[in-house]
Amino acid sequence: MCLLPVVAQGQTYIRADIARDSIYVDSVIEVTHRRLIRMIGFFPEDSLDVYIVNSKEQFDSLAGPYIPDWGAAVAIAHKNRIVIKSPRILPGDKSLGELAAHEYTHIALARKVGYRPIPRWFNEGMAQYLSAEWDWQDNVAMGTAILLGYTLDLSEMELLNSFTSGRAETAYAESYLAFRYFLENYGDSGVRIFLESCRRKNTFNQGMILATGAGYGTFEREFKIYLNGRYNLLAVIFNSNIIWLILALIIIIGFILTRIRRKSRMQELDEYDSLHSTDFDYGEVEKPDEDKPWD
Repeated sequence: MCLLPVVAQGQTYIRADIARDSIYVDSVIEVTHRRLIRMIGFFPEDSLDVYIVNSKEQFDSLAGPYIPDWGAAVAIAHKNRIVIKSPRILPGDKSLGELAAHEYTHIALARKVGYRPIPRWFNEGMAQYLSAEWDWQDNVAMGTAILLGYTLDLSEMELLNSFTSGRAETAYAESYLAFRYFLENYGDSGVRIFLESCRRKNTFNQGMILATGAGYGTFEREFKIYLNGRYNLLAVIFNSNIIWLILALIIIIGFILTRIRRKSRMQELDEYDSLHSTDFDYGEVEKPDEDKPWD
């Protein structure tokens, strides 16, 4: 793996086997840095090491032993390190740019609060928001979780690394929606107030009161009401993306049924032809067949 030092914010060293990956990730980090400054304000800059690895062995040696198999990238804040699995070994939907923006957000948040705890849902939700990872598949996953009763309490997000890949997908989707709900209702100022409270070692409940005027439990209850309202059965069915999926399925099923009916009709005709002679005997003219299978 070659060392390609690239100056971004502070001093960022990006290590990758392919130069264009380094250049691309550097540009993503620079753009994400500007977005973070607008949203959360100043945060300390420091050197940063970014590794884009091409093997699981490299990833495990740099990321440590506690990353679940479904993990595509990790930010180790106290080491100022980001490790990303190269798209060439990662059979997933996340692009290199999305992963870089996501993990850099974790680094920035850790620096903003002085490496003190932040709620996992807030941390992951903001990382997804700034990396623009949300897509229609997340929408479907969240809708399915709501309908089947598989949603999580926000406090359960702290156990994210112990989840199966399916459970983790739900947790990430719910975290994104929780953060977006917070942002839409309380704005960038609410985000900054909450993070400042975390930096000052206040409890999460105290931080939520300062940022929203209500406690942590009240916020979660309001969010659950919003979530269930957005993803009730009709909302899921009439989601624009799902409508097109349903229409496509209807067309495919209709085509299959038409082929089946046509094949059955042809079999009926073949059976009829095999049982009725078409030879003329010039004898008494018989009445027309009444059991012929066409209209």
